Formats: sequence, C-alpha cells, structure tokens
Amino acid sequence: MAHTDGARGGGSRIPVGELRPGDHVALLHASDEERAAVLRGFLLGGVAEEHKILYLVHADGPDGPGELLAECGLTGLPGASEGQLQVLRPADLAQPSGELAPAGRLASAGPRDPAALLGSLRAAAERARGEGYRALRVTGDLCTALCDGRDASRLLRYEALLAEEFDHGGTLAVCQYDARRCDTAALDAFASVHPRSVEVDPLVRTAELVVVRTFDPPGLRIEGVVDTASHRHLRDALQSVASVRGDVRLEMSGVEFLDLAGLRLLMTFARARAARHCTVELAGVPSHLLHVITLIGWDRTPGLRLGAAHAC
Repeated sequence: MAHTDGARGGGSRIPVGELRPGDHVALLHASDEERAAVLRGFLLGGVAEEHKILYLVHADGPDGPGELLAECGLTGLPGASEGQLQVLRPADLAQPSGELAPAGRLASAGPRDPAALLGSLRAAAERARGEGYRALRVTGDLCTALCDGRDASRLLRYEALLAEEFDHGGTLAVCQYDARRCDTAALDAFASVHPRSVEVDPLVRTAELVVVRTFDPPGLRIEGVVDTASHRHLRDALQSVASVRGDVRLEMSGVEFLDLAGLRLLMTFARARAARHCTVELAGVPSHLLHVITLIGWDRTPGLRLGAAHAC
C-alpha cells in the first residue's frame, strides 16, 4: 500500500484549516478515516469563512448533503446558510440555463472535457460571489468523479488547467485521490501537479511543539520541543490514538528536543499498547535520542519497536 503520510505534492503539507482562496491542493488518502477527518475541517472551514461549498461526486458517492455530513461524522453544519453546501456530479455542475442543478437531483455522471468543466467551475465561482459568498471551495474524488478511474491523461489536463485558474485567487480546491484505487505511478503523477498536500489540523500547535494525527500507518507526527511546558500536550496527543486498533507509529524525525520525562511518557504508552498485544514504533528517532534510549535500557520496553534512526 502506498504511504500517503509522507509529504507529496511538492513536498510540503498544509493543515486544512489554513486553506485560503487560490489554494489548489491534493488529499492523498488510503483510509476512509483520514478522508473524513480532512473533509470535516474543509466543510466547517467553508462555513466559518462564508464560502460556497461544492462537492463533486461519482456514481457511488454521497447522495446529497445529509449523506456527506454523515460520512464525515457531522450531524449538521452550524451556521451554514441554506444551499451553502451542494453535492453534485460533474454533469450537473452547469445546466443549459446556467444554473446549478436543483438540490437532490443528480444526473448520470460521464466524462467531461477538461476545458468545459473548468468553464463550469468558473461560472459556479461567479454565481457564488453573486450570492454573497466570499469565495468558492470545491472538493471531490476526481479520479472517479471525472473519468471513473480511467484515462488519467484527461485528469492531468484538468489539473493543469485548474492550477492556472486558481492563480486568480477566487476559488480553492481539494482534489481527493484514493491510494487504494490508484497505482503508484498515477498517484505520483497526480501529486506532482499540486504544489502542496492537505492534512488534518494539528492536535497540538504551540510555539515549540506540533503534533499531527497520521493515518497510513496510524499514529502521530511529532515536531519541535518536548519539555516541561509541553508534557500535558504530548500526553493528550498520545491518548487520542490510544484506542487505535493494531500497531501505532510515532514519526519523530522532526523532534528537536525531548526530555527524559517526555521519553518516559512514550515508554508508558508503549507498555499500555503491549498489554493490548500491539506495538509502538518510534520512527526517525534522532540519533542522540536513540543513544539515550539504549543507554538507559528503554529499548527493551515491552511494546516498543525502534525504527531507523534519523540522521542529524
């Protein structure tokens, strides 16, 4: 399985809550959980920023806003205006009259010419501004919505045109790609036409420490400094993945400093996972921290697995 938590799409990531008009990013996911987590932030952010939200679906996609919200673990969109969120198939995006298809009516999906679809999105953005919204935000599983997983060249032409369009800054898009439906070469090609990839908002974000939930494999990415001031944050972040089934990976190549009390929190977490017959992998541990762990003897902690060290 392709690992999607590594930086793709230009090598940088952006939290979903930091998206702004003009952004054109990829959501490269390998689990429904990751997709739902990012989409929750995308939808709630759209309401908070007073954006019109369009979700492009394929034949097996959610049949209307209610089903989409349920997939994302939401019972509603507090503060959303009527019609602010619309779920459409590409064929519904632009009608002969120039209006969007009525809510609840979904026409049969079919291949769309990239230039024609781009024109439809441009018209949708103009309508959104005419309705009083500050911008238009669009998302969808484009690989299946636009070409049923076939003809990647058409999709790449669409992405190239979309990148040019978004230079004007009136629209933002999150292009979803399911790693379970795309081969590695296609996934890399789709990622390459996006300057950044999108991820969930951090569980912890302070001046010294950032902790982000990861999904493939499940775990956390820890960056920055862990000291007395941040022990509580690290403990809470570890608790957020305590119920994850199976093994957990903690990506630590971005850790600049981790005191003994912070290391002890990781060892306690590993022992708790061992009691559930699971392991905790510490991946990318800086070499100096790896030396401390082995010197103390914590490398023999039940449930702990040390991955390759990160070269400092």
